[in-house]
Amino acid sequence: MTNNDKLLAILEKQIEVEKRTLDMLIEAEESFSETAVRLVCMELRLDTWKHVKFLEGMTEMLTIAPCDTWSAKAQRYVDRVKLERMIGNLVQEEDMMADLYGEALAEIKDPIAELLLLHLKETEERHSQDLKKIIRIIQTAPLQSVKAEKGSDIVCED
Repeated sequence: MTNNDKLLAILEKQIEVEKRTLDMLIEAEESFSETAVRLVCMELRLDTWKHVKFLEGMTEMLTIAPCDTWSAKAQRYVDRVKLERMIGNLVQEEDMMADLYGEALAEIKDPIAELLLLHLKETEERHSQDLKKIIRIIQTAPLQSVKAEKGSDIVCED
């Protein structure tokens, strides 16, 4: 078993655990009537759903060899440029969101709401930092992650 196979097996197990957790959170969220409790469940549910989708995407990235034609590589390059521009705008929005959460935190008196808003503020700040790192990593990654002996070895779908 290769390292990649071991990694894929671990990711599949993680996806199973995340999906079980997601089902549990959906059921729990629907059963609570208190707003603060439902908000906590919603935050956990959305985060868990994001993990499932992210892990499924990682599995796809590790198992599917991208098309090796020049036009496919050019498209991946264009996608990276578009992503960089979009994330540049997104970072500004994330920073603005964090600032607004900071303003709200200065006014809030409820300890539960304060904790939830603080969590959101910290998440937005982390997003901003993470997005900048992601751009740097994606920009330096090769356009063709899987090499074949010749380009025609990696078949492109119609």
